Amino acid sequence: MNFRRVVSLVLVLFVMSLSVEAGELFRKKNKKGEKVEVKKESAYEKFFKGKKCETERGLFTVHKMDNKVYFELPLSLMGRDMLLGSTIAEISDNSFGCVGEKPHTPLHIQFTKKDSVVSLRYVSIGYITEDKNIQDRLDVSFVPAILRNFEVKTYNEDSTAVVIDMTDYLLSDDRTIDPFSPYAPILGYGGNLSRDFKKDNSQFEKVKAFSDNVSVQTTLSYTVSVSNSRGYYVYNMPFSAVMTRSFILLPEEPMRPRMADPRINIFFTEMATFANYGRGIQNTFYANRWRLEPKDMEAYKRGELVEPVKPIVFYIDDAFPESWKPYIRQAVEVWQKPFEAIGFKNAIIAKDFPKDDPEFDPENFKYSCVRYCPSWVENAMGPSWVDPRTGEILNANVSVYHNILNVVQAWRFIQTAPADDEVRTRVMREDILGDCLRYVVSHEVGHCLALMHNMASSAAIPTDSLRSPSFTQKYGTTYSIMDYARNNYVAQPGDKERGVRMTPPELGVYDYFSIKWLYTPLPEARTSNEEVPTLDKWIGEKSGNPIYRYGKQQIRSRLDPSSFEEDLSDDPIKAGRYGIKNLKYVLAHLNEWIPAADDKDYSFRQMIYNETVYQYLHYLKLALCNIGGIYLYERYDGDKFPSYETVTREKQRESLEFLFEQLKDFSWLDDEELQKGYPIRNNIGKDFESAIIDGILHRFGAIALCSEKAVKDAYSQEEYMKDIYDRVWAPTRKGAALTGMEKNFQMQFLTFLMEGSGATERGLSGSALAFKNEGIEVPEYITAKRMEYFGMQPEKGICLCGANHLNGKHHFAPQETYGFSFEVRVEPSSKPLKDLYFKTLKSSLELLKNKANTGSTETKQHYRLLIYKIEQVLK
Repeated sequence: MNFRRVVSLVLVLFVMSLSVEAGELFRKKNKKGEKVEVKKESAYEKFFKGKKCETERGLFTVHKMDNKVYFELPLSLMGRDMLLGSTIAEISDNSFGCVGEKPHTPLHIQFTKKDSVVSLRYVSIGYITEDKNIQDRLDVSFVPAILRNFEVKTYNEDSTAVVIDMTDYLLSDDRTIDPFSPYAPILGYGGNLSRDFKKDNSQFEKVKAFSDNVSVQTTLSYTVSVSNSRGYYVYNMPFSAVMTRSFILLPEEPMRPRMADPRINIFFTEMATFANYGRGIQNTFYANRWRLEPKDMEAYKRGELVEPVKPIVFYIDDAFPESWKPYIRQAVEVWQKPFEAIGFKNAIIAKDFPKDDPEFDPENFKYSCVRYCPSWVENAMGPSWVDPRTGEILNANVSVYHNILNVVQAWRFIQTAPADDEVRTRVMREDILGDCLRYVVSHEVGHCLALMHNMASSAAIPTDSLRSPSFTQKYGTTYSIMDYARNNYVAQPGDKERGVRMTPPELGVYDYFSIKWLYTPLPEARTSNEEVPTLDKWIGEKSGNPIYRYGKQQIRSRLDPSSFEEDLSDDPIKAGRYGIKNLKYVLAHLNEWIPAADDKDYSFRQMIYNETVYQYLHYLKLALCNIGGIYLYERYDGDKFPSYETVTREKQRESLEFLFEQLKDFSWLDDEELQKGYPIRNNIGKDFESAIIDGILHRFGAIALCSEKAVKDAYSQEEYMKDIYDRVWAPTRKGAALTGMEKNFQMQFLTFLMEGSGATERGLSGSALAFKNEGIEVPEYITAKRMEYFGMQPEKGICLCGANHLNGKHHFAPQETYGFSFEVRVEPSSKPLKDLYFKTLKSSLELLKNKANTGSTETKQHYRLLIYKIEQVLK
């Protein structure tokens, strides 16, 4: 065979092979025996042939058929950064979660392909460097982990995409994308969830595809049980949830991040920086924020109001009661004001769910919404999803539970009814309730804008200013609505008529400052680091001004009495006295304000009574935590606040005196006429009496730390013990007949000394008693009645802020100031207290023996019992 013939044969075979591979036309005889050209079926066509298939095309193509879901992934998307998140679309029991809720932080993922396998990978992105060599090593040191491998079923017609079967992954009980949030209301009372996934009862629902994201809905079925230490309160209950799993393409060009600062209340995304200039690994924190950029930068630089390229839009759920919607719209758009102050027009907008837009879908990731949840939960929340590479907020949703109305009405009634006759009713006027609702939703929208709680804002206001018409009309009850400062419980009867405001402000001056710091464009800066001097300067200018102090929410340890929930003013003792005076006024007039015809079963009046107990508890705790309290400040070198500052000896002693005052009379809580008709219950005054005494006795550890850290004016454990000792035994020294409270206090005090000195078998050491921070708790039967009225959520509050907000990947060592952490774990230097307890016990015994025959007959019997108990343990 010559060379030319060989070449010709090779060319013929090559052309034939191309025709076969490409599914080209081939010849076939028809019925007449004529040769016709017929297209050969491709592998892609064969794969879907004969099956009923629902196909959606967008970011990538999704096929649903025979309760299976296939992704047709373009090869161009391999290695691209995405988020995979889950949203509840429907649920069989919304005590486990509400429609629109995102139970888990989304996964940062990539799809990759190798040979005939596509891998779904989890990306660990929290490591950055500017050094190429280090980056090369980081790339191989933090390779995206494989979550699941998928076999390539076929290629599309032009081989630019692969088809994989996602069924087993999406229709499974994967804990990272399941319907169960750790913050589910049903778990709020210490419940433990167990579940059994029922794959045979699970199925696919709708599939949707959009230009930048794709979603697949799955009905997941389980049997669930929930239990606590007492047993099951849900057992093997059938449960189903429709979950929308969203695959979202992250921006190809990431937003330039803004460096976070621990001195301001901004949620953050944490990174670890590997430097190449003689430094170890440094923690870097990016401030979470929306990508808000002026449409016309030149006009913006000239100081003109300009609209953003892409405004922040919240769509208001059409399921809300119509009377709620205007206030929800106000709650969103009130935030336009601080954005206007930094040059943005229409930066944040509220819109109704569109009726004529086929593209709109609240489950579509690109729509942020305010969602309605028809639930007994007395709460609301506002989480957001961010780009983990930069902290850019991509989506946020506010969930508003229906029962929030009960709570805001209870707050308004309890805290302001003495001064405001318009709220002395079972059902308040629509405009009053609407204003309360607006406040709650505005707070949650603040979270969606990346603002954390600032619990110190209300503590910057002098107590008397809360009775000033001019001050309260301008500032309300707090300098930030991101505080938990509710209504003006300091205001007294007659103050409203003088013009005193009863409610928080629309927004506080600190809220304006936070928006300025977070969202003001800095076009002159070319990098994130070049922005820092300006951002530092803004905070530094406010240093030393209590109005602009950031006080973190104390989640685990509670050292700082000025950063507490539910407090008002810079003086919790003075404000507490006003508040208690108002609580007494409420209970004294409750039956008068709520006619029997409006409350035949006493349910509303019992609820108000129980909420009064809780409100009273707040005042007591605030006073108790002044004792041994330490004010904490976030500071950089050069700032005017110190890192920490101890509560003065005078203020601690005043707080102790306040608590002793409360022990004198609980008749206002136990008024028989008020409670006539209520179910039988314990004597609440007796319970509070024991709780206050217990709280006082367990502040020695806090006193030790406070005195150790005090620069001057330290209040020592010995002084604190003497102050308690003097008050406990004051009536005994006088030879007076003891009241029941005084006997109880003496008994609890001696029991405490016996255990602390090691004289009893239990022999608790001083350190073991050290950090019982808040020994005053509401009796369980009050909690139970409260849960019966409001639902199962044991603690009410504005929001549930959890993992959806934070993307930090590292733990922090305990430290004396927070930095970016939320925990302070410090203890006083080891100092034995047994000798102090023992010495005080011996002094008490000596005093008792000297006064054993004084007072009434009952008092003398009491003394004999105490002497006997002490002598028994000292044998």
